[in-house]
Amino acid sequence: MTYRLLKDISKKDIKKTLKLRGKVTTIKQTSGPTLMVLNDGTSNFTFKAFVKPGIRAYPEIKIDDFASVEGEITERNGGIEAEVKTMRKLSNIEQEELKESIKKLQEGKLLPDTTEFTIKSKGLEALKPRFIKVTKIIKKAILDGRPILLRHNADTDGYSSAITIERAILKTMDEMTGNDLQYQYNFYKRAPSKAPFYEYEDSVKDLANWLKDKVKNNAKPPLIIITDNGSTEEDILSIKQMKIYDATIVVIDHHYPGEIKNGKVKVDEYIDGHINPYLEGYDSNICAGMLGYELANFINKKNENSVFIPAMAAILDHTEGPEREEYLKHAKEKNFTEEYLSELGEIVDMQSHFLRFMEAREFVDDLFGNNMENQKKIVSMLKPELKKRYEMVEKVAEKYAKIKDFGKFYLISFDGEKATFRGDYPQIGKTTNHIHKTFEKKQDKPIITMTHGSTFMTIRVSDEITNFAVPEFVQKVFKELPYINANGGGHEHAGSVRFIEYAKEEVIKLFDKYLIEVNSKQK
Repeated sequence: MTYRLLKDISKKDIKKTLKLRGKVTTIKQTSGPTLMVLNDGTSNFTFKAFVKPGIRAYPEIKIDDFASVEGEITERNGGIEAEVKTMRKLSNIEQEELKESIKKLQEGKLLPDTTEFTIKSKGLEALKPRFIKVTKIIKKAILDGRPILLRHNADTDGYSSAITIERAILKTMDEMTGNDLQYQYNFYKRAPSKAPFYEYEDSVKDLANWLKDKVKNNAKPPLIIITDNGSTEEDILSIKQMKIYDATIVVIDHHYPGEIKNGKVKVDEYIDGHINPYLEGYDSNICAGMLGYELANFINKKNENSVFIPAMAAILDHTEGPEREEYLKHAKEKNFTEEYLSELGEIVDMQSHFLRFMEAREFVDDLFGNNMENQKKIVSMLKPELKKRYEMVEKVAEKYAKIKDFGKFYLISFDGEKATFRGDYPQIGKTTNHIHKTFEKKQDKPIITMTHGSTFMTIRVSDEITNFAVPEFVQKVFKELPYINANGGGHEHAGSVRFIEYAKEEVIKLFDKYLIEVNSKQK
């Protein structure tokens, strides 16, 4: 009996006994059988060995050993696996032969499915080597049986990026494991983050969960993918903690990452791959939803139901430029109008607000078009509710917002904490966006909208005001008020800063001082 390649096993082989071999990437002891995942360079495949309930089968075989198996192919939850009849460690000569075979076979498996972007874009082309590098890192993690955690910002752009990457990862896992759904749930998780950076609290949770899995199932160090976050100095502490435990970390982001020297920023010292338009001289108008969609295409180009997602992300993240127009054109070809995508994007944002930290994989997948009928029903149901809530925001703003004339623009200021109920939607960021749009239409000059609370300031700026940049103001806060424990950032014309409650009046005074400087430079 000759060895079969794991990738060639199919449902046609059910009830057949095959001779197989591979490197043991995972061992998991259940209350029943021992589950082992082997990889031969073409695929991961799950083997089930049983002695007695909860008793470890073949204890002489460890993770990273090379083994030969005779197993009967069986069906489980729509996928396939093998029930072990006999299993043994390979001899030294057999191991060396298999190692060389795996190395050659994996070289092809790690290559991107494509190196062509779905649109024409100079910015994306400049980032291509970074896309290829990150693609190889992700594919290698899948082949090696490493747990993958996808961290993303909990807004429409962050979700858009994450969901397209998720679909590509799960599709690749399907292809490499014989559609083993249990494998997906064991080796892949997605986690939304409320903070606009990889918050230390999230890092602690991620580390604790992995260490528990390591003790219980000998889990390998994880691959952490951070999208719509991850590029700034605020991310470094959390990333450094994960690196202590040998995590591999890649970042897909479009926020201003700080000072750039030779295409690198401070966070690059600690991560393994970094996609950010700023690193190649471009800006945040190539948003995370676009970057995630293109990366997903590189990983696995069978993402047919995702074509509208980068266009929706572009609309909700208020991007400008040729990339936005290209993605909108592609979406319209699939009968997605700009109006519908705007409505859907707002509803994604609303649903993500109430989901908070839940993965909710199946629900979110439907929301992003896996079930178009349900997606349309949700939009139809929530559209009038959103309209009602935003009309209430407008009424409150008209009553309580303050307008200050700086000469070449107005400042619209608003106490966000006094205008909303804690935990309700729209939250402060969305409220600020809506107030900004509402007042922008009514004023005879450009405006800056600043919503504040006891420990935060959220800012939106009209495009005509060319000398204002949120990251620049945040740096001024760091420099002039170093004792207030501030953090923050964002895009040039949209972002926020957090600070201790004692410092609120100082930050507002510094903001007024900065606006005077901006006004003096404004043409």
